[in-house]
Amino acid sequence: MNNAFQQHFAERRYSDGKNNEVRARLEDRLRCTVDFRIMEAPLFCTIALRDAVADAARELVLQCADPAFVRRMETALPSHAAVPRRTPRPLFSVVDFALCSVHGSIVPRLIELQGFPSLFGYQWMLARALREVYALNDGWSPLFSDMTDDEYCALLQSSIRGVHHPDTVALTEIRPHEQKTRVDFLATEQITGVAATDITSCINVGGTLFHERAGALHPIRRIYNRAIVDEVEELGAALPFRWNDDLDVEWAGHPDWYFLMSKASLPFLHHDCVPHTTLVSDLETVPEDLSRFVLKPLFAFAGKGVNLQPSVLDIASIPSEQRSSWVLMEKVDYARCLYTPLGMNAVELRCMLIWPETSATPIPTMSLVRTGRSGMMGARYNTTDWTGATVALFGDEGQ
Repeated sequence: MNNAFQQHFAERRYSDGKNNEVRARLEDRLRCTVDFRIMEAPLFCTIALRDAVADAARELVLQCADPAFVRRMETALPSHAAVPRRTPRPLFSVVDFALCSVHGSIVPRLIELQGFPSLFGYQWMLARALREVYALNDGWSPLFSDMTDDEYCALLQSSIRGVHHPDTVALTEIRPHEQKTRVDFLATEQITGVAATDITSCINVGGTLFHERAGALHPIRRIYNRAIVDEVEELGAALPFRWNDDLDVEWAGHPDWYFLMSKASLPFLHHDCVPHTTLVSDLETVPEDLSRFVLKPLFAFAGKGVNLQPSVLDIASIPSEQRSSWVLMEKVDYARCLYTPLGMNAVELRCMLIWPETSATPIPTMSLVRTGRSGMMGARYNTTDWTGATVALFGDEGQ
C-alpha cells in the first residue's frame, strides 16, 4: 500500500468539485448515468503489491485450466448449460482478493474467482477520468502488467472482436440497457466498436444467429457473452437457442468457464492465498466454531446469498440435492488499510485477466476495487461517503 500518498491525496488533492468532475466527465463520455457509488479516491498501491496480486491471480487461473482440474470441475457444469466447442482455457477471468495484514505486511487472500468477463471497459475509462482530473502522471497505472493504455485497448479489442467486423460481433446480455453494468457495455463499445445486443432479440436461422445493426440484420460471427445462465433462468427469459445447440459462432469467452472456474473451484486450489474451503456436501462434521466461517452459494453473483454468520441450522436447512452447490469457507480478516477522512477502510482488489491464444500464460490486466467499512465489499453494501467502487493505481510515486 502507498499509505503516504493515499493520505496526501485525501487531505491535499481531493475536493468535492474535482470528485463531481470525475463523475461528470465519465457520464458525459458514456452518455449515461453511473448507478452505483464511485469511491472518492482511487486505491494507490505499490508495484510490489501489484506484482504479488498479479502472480497469485495468474497461478490460480493456470491451475483452473489444467486438464485434470477441468475434468474434476465438470461436475459443476449443468448438463443443460454445457456449450459445444469449449476452449481449453478461459479467455477472460477475474480473481478477487481481500487485502489482509500478515506480520505487518499487506498480502492478498483469495475471496472468489470467475471464468467470466468483468468491467474491462468501464474501469479503464474511470481510471482515465481520475488521472485527468487530478493530474496524476503516467507513473500511476490501473494495469497489473507493464503495458500502455493503447496496448491494453488493442488487446481488449482483439480479444473481443477477433478478426471480425464489429457489426458481426455481439456483446450479449438480457435487457442490456437496463443493467447497472450498461456503463461497461457503453465503454466497451467505445473501445472496441462492439455494441450490446439483447440476447433474447437474436434471430436463429438454422444455427446461425442474427442481430440488428443500423436497421439491417447482420450474422453474428462472434459473441462476447455477458448473460449469466443463472439470471437467464431466474428471469424466465426465452432464448432463441439452447445452450447445448452447436451454433455457427465463435465465443469470446466460452460460457462453460463460468461454471468450470468458480467458487466450486475453491476447495481444490493450492496456493498460500487460498483460505480453507469445503463443499457442504463433503462436510463430515460441522465445525464447532462457525464464527470463523462464511457460507456461500457457488454460482450467485454480486454477493447474493452470502451468509457471514452461518449457524448449524443454516447448514442443516440446505436440501441434500443442493448441498454440493454451497461451500463453507474460512473467514478472511480484511485489514483496515485504506486511509479515508472518515476512518480506515477494508479493501477487495480484483485482478482481471485476458488469455489470448498467442500467450502461454494469462495476462493480468485491469484492476477493480471495492472498499468500505461494513462486512461486505459489494457496491450495493457500501453507499456512504468514502466507500464504494473505484480502481487501483499502481506506482511508487511520492507526493
